[in-house]
Amino acid sequence: VMLTSIGRRGDAGRLRKAGFSAYLTKPVKQSQLYDCLLPVSGKPKAAGQKQQALFVTRHTLVEERKKNIRILLVDDNTVNRKVGLRLLSKIGYRADAVGNGLEALEALEAVPYDLVLMDIQMPVLDGFETTRQIRDPQSQVLRHDVPVIAMTAHALKGDRERCLAGGMDDYISKPVQPNDLVEAIERQLSKILGI
Repeated sequence: VMLTSIGRRGDAGRLRKAGFSAYLTKPVKQSQLYDCLLPVSGKPKAAGQKQQALFVTRHTLVEERKKNIRILLVDDNTVNRKVGLRLLSKIGYRADAVGNGLEALEALEAVPYDLVLMDIQMPVLDGFETTRQIRDPQSQVLRHDVPVIAMTAHALKGDRERCLAGGMDDYISKPVQPNDLVEAIERQLSKILGI
C-alpha cells in the first residue's frame, strides 16, 4: 500500500504496474485505511463475500461505500420518482421510492435508510409533517436522525429556512439539477459516514 502526501495524475497506473495493491493520498482517515486493508489483505468485508482483485484508491473506496448507501426518495409525482431513481442510480446510489409521507414512514420503520429526499407538497402527509414524525422519538422509524433533504418547487425567499426549521437537514429546489443533488447528498453523508 502506497501512502503519499503528494498525488499526481497517473500515479495510480504507475504504482499498479510497479506491483502496489493500493494507493492513498494523505491525510488518510482511519476508516479509509481499514477499508483499503481488507481487500488488499485478501479478507472479505463480510462472511461468504467473494474477494476480487482490484487496485484500491480513494476513488474506489468512495464508489464502494456508495453502493452500500440506502436512499429513500419521497415524491407524489410518478415522473419525478422515475427521474430521481434514474439519476441516483447514474451517480452510483441505490434508492427506493414512495409516493407520500405515510408510505415514507412505513418504509423508514422497515429499513434503516441513510438519507431521505423529501418532497414538501404531497397528499396524505406532507414533507413537513412526515419530517416531524421522523424526528419524534416516539415514532417507530428506525433512525430518527436520518438526514432529510427537502426537494421542492418552493423556491421563494424563506423557503429554505422554513425547511431547515421544520427539521430537515438540507434543501434543493426543483427542477433538481444533478450537481445540486450530488452536493447535497455528499454534504449530508460526509457528516455521518465520512464519505
